Amino acid sequence: MNVTGSTHRTHVASAAAPTTRFRRVTGAVALPTAFLAQLVCNSIYAWTSTSSGLSDTGSTADAYAFYALFPAEMMVATMFALVGVLLAIPGLLAALHVLRPARPRLALWAVVLMIAGYICYFGVVFTNFDTLALATAHIDAADALDASTTRALAVPFFLLFVAGNLLGTLLLGLAVILGGGRIGVPRWAGALIMGWTVGHLINIFGGGEWFAVAGGALEVTGLIVLARAALRLSDVEWARRG
Repeated sequence: MNVTGSTHRTHVASAAAPTTRFRRVTGAVALPTAFLAQLVCNSIYAWTSTSSGLSDTGSTADAYAFYALFPAEMMVATMFALVGVLLAIPGLLAALHVLRPARPRLALWAVVLMIAGYICYFGVVFTNFDTLALATAHIDAADALDASTTRALAVPFFLLFVAGNLLGTLLLGLAVILGGGRIGVPRWAGALIMGWTVGHLINIFGGGEWFAVAGGALEVTGLIVLARAALRLSDVEWARRG
């Protein structure tokens, strides 16, 4: 009888007991909820953008016109985006717990890249409040902002967001495809997670905003499957994974 091993497992379970179940359950719930919030944000943006022919990805003047036309919608979209980022951090850590035994390095790269990227996204989206304030007050600061050299300082953070958003999500889906069979997660869930990267790239290259929405819906579906795997784990196994 391995008394030492049994004692160690008991110690791990008891030491983590006060918070283990809370972290496991809340992380699992946060994972798909975070990206469902992003899906709501993207859906609002797709509807307002396609119905008006405007967007906030061009000049600052175009962004002001867009936000002035849809102030309430963009405020709601902004709030969903920010809440989604906050939920994504514990949610992605839960995904890392699930994938760690099968693909530890790949899962770590994916999760770290995604968390870093979405933290940068939080900063990007938070500027919407200023844009909304200026647009609704009809204050024309577009030329001054476009001419500002300080915007260049934000470029590295924006690029990190792009990497986390697109490459990080792709790596997370790949980790599920390559390691899902060993941990009881169907490989097709990884393909669904990758749907966000594919759909968003189609959007970027001219396919339209609704491709990003469709990709986000696929991603949320795959993350629900991953979250279910977290909920099925025992507290002892969750604590053992660190």
